[in-house]
Amino acid sequence: MTQQNSLSTEKENISKEKLLGGIGSIFMALSIITGEIGTLFGILGAVLWLTCLYLLSSKIKNSKIFNKALWGFVLGLLGWIIASIFGLMSFISFFAFSGFMGNVDRVGFGIGGGVIIAILLAYGIFIVANYFYQEVCKILALATNNKLFSTAGLLMLIGAYSAILLIGLIIWMAGWIILAVAFFTVPDEIEVKV
Repeated sequence: MTQQNSLSTEKENISKEKLLGGIGSIFMALSIITGEIGTLFGILGAVLWLTCLYLLSSKIKNSKIFNKALWGFVLGLLGWIIASIFGLMSFISFFAFSGFMGNVDRVGFGIGGGVIIAILLAYGIFIVANYFYQEVCKILALATNNKLFSTAGLLMLIGAYSAILLIGLIIWMAGWIILAVAFFTVPDEIEVKV
């Protein structure tokens, strides 16, 4: 234990958390791949990343780290579920009504409207979820004295905002890769205020 500016600190070993966070971040970046492989990477990445943040929040003694990450994750998951339901309902209604009416022209707006609502809903919640991730990255940057965390969080948020242009997904993925680099470059031991 050391004294710094009348605050006592102690060293905490975070080597396990670094590994979990780095690998989880890489898997999250790879979740952009379409299909089952991307989904598998996303699930594994989320589990590893959230586990890392839970362990870090208890070692750093800042519950905001895990709480904000969990809020972002739950909102993101909920957003995709709701958007999928809207999208599925619009396709079901399209096929149901086109069979009854025999005229597809009248149900075109129903499917288009449902898909647009699904996309806008997913887009909005994706932004909010990544806002929470950026907040987590800011806290990690301060706690570890590694500015790469802030850069990663900012890129994830910019990527979320510009995801509608598709280039944003590349920026978002770059944010996760930089987050992995941030985890891997943090020292194995950090100073934690007691």
